[in-house]
Amino acid sequence: MSKKLLYVINHMDWFWSHRLPLARGAQDAGWEVSVAATHADTDEKLREMGFKGCGLPSTENGLAVMALIGVIFRLHKIIKTARPDLLHAVTLKYAFLAGMVSRLHREVAVVHTIAGLGYLFSGEGFKPCLLRALVTPLMKFAFGHPNSRLIFQNSNDRQIFIQRGMVREGNAVLIRSSGVDVASFTEMPEPDGEPVVIMSSRLVHDKGIAVFVEAARLVDKRGIKAKYKLAGGLVTNNPAAVTQADIDEMVADNVVEWMGRVTDMPRFYAESHLMVYPSYYREGVPKVLLEAAATGRAIITTDHPGCREAVVDGKNGLLVPVKDALATANAIEMLLKDNERRRAMGRASRKLAEQVFDVKIIVAETLAVYQQVCPIVIAANT
Repeated sequence: MSKKLLYVINHMDWFWSHRLPLARGAQDAGWEVSVAATHADTDEKLREMGFKGCGLPSTENGLAVMALIGVIFRLHKIIKTARPDLLHAVTLKYAFLAGMVSRLHREVAVVHTIAGLGYLFSGEGFKPCLLRALVTPLMKFAFGHPNSRLIFQNSNDRQIFIQRGMVREGNAVLIRSSGVDVASFTEMPEPDGEPVVIMSSRLVHDKGIAVFVEAARLVDKRGIKAKYKLAGGLVTNNPAAVTQADIDEMVADNVVEWMGRVTDMPRFYAESHLMVYPSYYREGVPKVLLEAAATGRAIITTDHPGCREAVVDGKNGLLVPVKDALATANAIEMLLKDNERRRAMGRASRKLAEQVFDVKIIVAETLAVYQQVCPIVIAANT
């Protein structure tokens, strides 16, 4: 009997960058794959690859209630029409929305990937605290489907959900990251010339953009020669977004060069010597760290959930405290001055990418979760 799988995801760009290998793996395993996302119904590339696209309303206005309700009603209609055996929702917001709908469809097996807890759990102040208090009971309901699994990308996120009663421990699975294609991001020797220190990120304050810039300034003032490059585009649908005025001010002294959105990421990593990512956002496991690791680069990142999963401190990089530009600067200086240690860390990064984060490993682990939940549903439908 054919098996139908419906992915629910926030944006088609995210599907192509993070979930395509999984969708292909599911397709190869015999699943009939559909993708529900904004503009998925008009994406010709989906059809060319044998996937079906189902359009969802946009939620570009963040937590606007009417937009979220629109997604819920549309998902309900899609499930009634497509009748999937398995629904797999990705990211916290879409897992929550799909989880609410899934309570009306007990016949459908459900898998959620919580790829980081984001602004809701990392934001400080009255608004995010209030939101956490309001949504926790709703999340308990949304994630309470009798035949479901929640995939977490780091153990800290998993423990938070268990402790708050939002998921049963037996239904909480740890799969570390979305993986990296180690064939596309190949190990490359460091280039000749002045060292290049990079950061790649969406321009959101919680990613540590200002920390990177300040650390670069501190190292530059010490007379240590290096180039600093920041890759990433502006975003508009995040409360912590860096504005054009913000970034203009950050790079006004020309210590850091803002590259904007970079499309050739393998080349960007290959032309670097060191990756710095001082995020204090609630990440799953940042894909940029895995790409840098696969390229064979030493990494400096924060001792923070998600980020610390990509670095064994002292082996393939260094962990620094969050929001600490001085500690970040000291780590940069240490690795710029010690070429052999930095290169040894780069080789260790590549091994870690191959042994733990290879996308083939992640796909196999995820397909195993599908098999845990879906045979019950298939048997019930025969």
